[in-house]
Amino acid sequence: MKNKMLFSLIIWFVLFNKLYAQNIPLDSLDVNINFYQKVGMSDGIDLSSNIYLPTDSTKKYPVILIITPYVSDENHSRGLFFARNGYVFITVDSRGRGNSEGEFIPFENDGKDGYDIVNWISKQNWCNGNIGMFGGSYRGMSQWLTLKHFPENLKTIIPIASVGPGRDFPKYNNIFSLYSLRWLMFTGGKTYNGNLFQEDFWKVKREKLYNNGLPFNKYDSIVGAPNKVFQKWLEHPTHDEFWKGFYLTPKENYRINIPILSITGHFDGDQVGTLLYYNGHMEYGNPSSKKNHYLLIGPWSHGGTRNPKSELGGLKFGKNAVINMNQLYLDWFNWTLKEGEKPILLKNRLMYYEMGSNLWKHAAGLNSISNGEKVLYLSSMHSEAKDVFFSGDLMKEPLNDDLEPDSIIHNPSSKKGITNPSYKDSNGNNYISQNYINDDDILIYNSTPFNENITVNGKIKLEAHISMNVEDTDFTFAAYEITSDNKSIYLQEGFLRARYRNSLEKTEKVPKGKIVKYTLEGRNMFSRVIKKGSRIRLVFSFIDSPNTQKNYNYWEDSSSQSSKYSKKVQLKLYHSAKYPSRVILPISTEDASKK
Repeated sequence: MKNKMLFSLIIWFVLFNKLYAQNIPLDSLDVNINFYQKVGMSDGIDLSSNIYLPTDSTKKYPVILIITPYVSDENHSRGLFFARNGYVFITVDSRGRGNSEGEFIPFENDGKDGYDIVNWISKQNWCNGNIGMFGGSYRGMSQWLTLKHFPENLKTIIPIASVGPGRDFPKYNNIFSLYSLRWLMFTGGKTYNGNLFQEDFWKVKREKLYNNGLPFNKYDSIVGAPNKVFQKWLEHPTHDEFWKGFYLTPKENYRINIPILSITGHFDGDQVGTLLYYNGHMEYGNPSSKKNHYLLIGPWSHGGTRNPKSELGGLKFGKNAVINMNQLYLDWFNWTLKEGEKPILLKNRLMYYEMGSNLWKHAAGLNSISNGEKVLYLSSMHSEAKDVFFSGDLMKEPLNDDLEPDSIIHNPSSKKGITNPSYKDSNGNNYISQNYINDDDILIYNSTPFNENITVNGKIKLEAHISMNVEDTDFTFAAYEITSDNKSIYLQEGFLRARYRNSLEKTEKVPKGKIVKYTLEGRNMFSRVIKKGSRIRLVFSFIDSPNTQKNYNYWEDSSSQSSKYSKKVQLKLYHSAKYPSRVILPISTEDASKK
């Protein structure tokens, strides 16, 4: 009995201190929850919601909305937090998910349903007419799709790590990911499907597709679950009108008139989508609304955008990398929905974390954070550039001589499994490892040590002059900082399918044997101080992975290709006076962000 009493006292003490740290009075913890409330859509479908309300039912409150395909139970702690801080919080199961009626078709109903939900909320007796939205990943994208319909009572949004349909998911640069089907199964039917989402089952199925050289469009059959959404996506291999319809038009961007807080991370897999929505607004928005669009970029992964850490994949940052996100959300909504003070954290419209110095920097926008370039030219005067110890060079000046190109050969039927030239491990979460193999499929180039610190802000580009003997292939580059004590720090990687070298909207055959200039851009922007004494390492290769749609290097839609007709590619990378292949680092001086 004494032990039970002692245990109860300890639990009460921990709870009390936790609540005290959050400045929540013990007498204000009570919250009313209306479970499984029906929200009627304009087409007659009812969606299910859980509504968290402060206990004083005589008042009207601002409302915070999140729409989720992952079932509303995930938002319970958020609901309690906001209801205890003077908001009504409503979490709605996406159409066809959880307790909602209808069929879940990713991307296609979210905007219209969001519009209907906001209008429904505005008519409830607990709503004062001010409604905000927030949430991450798919939930972030849903906010943009809702805003595209301009519901009158939507006063602000906080889109976090927003998915970019067709641009970062289910494909990047028109190269599909096998993760897309795994996610479709995770969100299939009504239930959560968390165990089905686990990796072991999917790893086996990916490798079966890869090892047997089967077409990508057979993947859902291999899994045992033919999926019409998966097949529909594959019918749109380019960035066509289907995908474009999930983004705001110039006129729609100009109509935006609400404050927005966009959040992403340097290592966020959906940074592409976040910045597409952000840049669209910055390019076409009206001046007054652009002034109230803030962007926060931290040293975070996709999940870290909501739960920041001070370490990621072996990279260590300062304690200041860990932001109290709940407090930031609350401060933002207090400002935009309750006429409170603007969050003190937001000193300018862009706040980004500079790795290496581990400092938060502020600027007026992305265009102002770099004010120069550091160009390094590829060369291999003393090697074939295929070995990390006898690599090619990254030189400060272009060559005057016409040297022989570097050559690599890849047989897509060899099943070597070159995931990419990255040092990251198979889970993509180790950024300081050097696990790769030197072979005929890889080219490696190193710079000389820098004689001063340089700050890289933005996306690294590789301009490569290439000839090859096939009409299409996939290639990739990755860049690293190699420190003075020979430690590796991952910086960035980029992918390109050759047929999309000039546009994601149309295909073009590669002219066999002719030298063509390709521009590969890093997937994510980042900010890092490259230390004095460090070198830059560039690794160039083909994409050959069980995790990625396989290209067998012949002229057919890549989703239909198989190893039966695969073609060996012989690629030559030129770096002569006439064809100066080069790496371009966007750099900034100390005062760049102040301009």
